[in-house]
Amino acid sequence: MNIIVADDKQLAINSLLRILREIDPSGTHTGVLTAQKAIELVQAGSVDVAFLDIEMPKMNGLELAKCLKDIQGDLNIVFVTGHPEYALDAHRLYVSGFLCKPVEQEDVKRALENLRHPITLKRNRKLQIRCFGNFEVYADGEPLKFARSQSKELLAYLVDRKGATCTMGELVAAIWEDKPITLSQKNQLRNLIHDLKKTLEEAGAGDILMRRSNELAIRPDLVDCDYFDFLHCEPAAVNQYRGEYMNQYSWAEMTNAGFIGKL
Repeated sequence: MNIIVADDKQLAINSLLRILREIDPSGTHTGVLTAQKAIELVQAGSVDVAFLDIEMPKMNGLELAKCLKDIQGDLNIVFVTGHPEYALDAHRLYVSGFLCKPVEQEDVKRALENLRHPITLKRNRKLQIRCFGNFEVYADGEPLKFARSQSKELLAYLVDRKGATCTMGELVAAIWEDKPITLSQKNQLRNLIHDLKKTLEEAGAGDILMRRSNELAIRPDLVDCDYFDFLHCEPAAVNQYRGEYMNQYSWAEMTNAGFIGKL
């Protein structure tokens, strides 16, 4: 899950983030100290749950919740506060939970299991891939580190192709765009493939890559991916799509245009 924690006290943020990482090890958890930063993250899209402190400066948690709901109607709001007298006002906003500080792990777990808008995406395979927004890859919940940014782009393109085989010429044209294909680029591509293969093997996911002769592909059935779930019309994946797909790659714009046409 993609979860944000908004509180004006860093210690409170750190405490809740530790709990979330234990409960949801494959998720993305971000702490922010201001209401404005929380708004910016939700505007960026694909936030599943927002844990909000109620007593915050400039804009309190109740006001922030209303603002976030206006941006993303299906956002799950969980209030976290040391002031239980706010409970009635909080529940009038149709939130997913109300937790009193100090927060216990079991309380957080129960809140995530009983969300008003349930999150049902699978997270049961070695590799988790997020395509909506920026392209990101996780192995057992930890960001996968690539020695070269173009190795990551190579994997992104293979994911975009949904398991279809790609020739070396197609991969060179995608990564180096409209530049003429040269022997140097072909050699660089071989190095990228080697680097990608090594990175995946070290993460215990080397079997997702298929290579034969002059072609390369991935096995979609061996990864958890919001894009693939979207194509299978899984409601949680459809709800997570906010009009952004692999933002950092220009070649992904055509696929994104196809999404918009389907909605």
